[in-house]
Amino acid sequence: MTTHSETDPEGVIIRELTTADIPAAQAVMMRSVVEDFGESHSPVVHADIDDLAGWYLEPEGPFMLVAEDTATGELIATCGIRGGALKEGLSPEHLVERYRDGRTGQLVRVYVLREHRRRHIARAMVRATLDRTRQERHYETVALHTYPHSPGALAFWQSLGCELVEDDVNGMTRAVFFELPLERTPL
Repeated sequence: MTTHSETDPEGVIIRELTTADIPAAQAVMMRSVVEDFGESHSPVVHADIDDLAGWYLEPEGPFMLVAEDTATGELIATCGIRGGALKEGLSPEHLVERYRDGRTGQLVRVYVLREHRRRHIARAMVRATLDRTRQERHYETVALHTYPHSPGALAFWQSLGCELVEDDVNGMTRAVFFELPLERTPL
């Protein structure tokens, strides 16, 4: 399924992840994890990256979109949604309870390679993900978390109208948790 539209950034096609895309999508994600977060691979934290098909291609509900540079055919960005349940003991307990019902989708792996930033790719990817989520009606709420040390992340999510749910920067997660209302599309 290609989601390309007249609102996509110039020179980019946004489309669904395919099995053939998996190695390139994994490379985009791990490069972003290393460059933006200074982290290395963790089998626990990056289990979904290690098994993209199992997390995003096979189950009903979750999916992953990729952005392809039309000039090179290279994958340059990713954005997905999956079940939003949080792990007990690793997240604020009230959020674990809030997202336990299975009707919350977690916006995940919103990564754009550094050399392709400032082209509105992330905004278009989030818009396409929310549009599809709205159409499929698998999730009623969309949640996400980000980190203050991620370049431009807080300003980006706030510009999309995300609503702050929890600032846990000084807590166990070091993250900021947001929800993005499905009834409106970010610009």
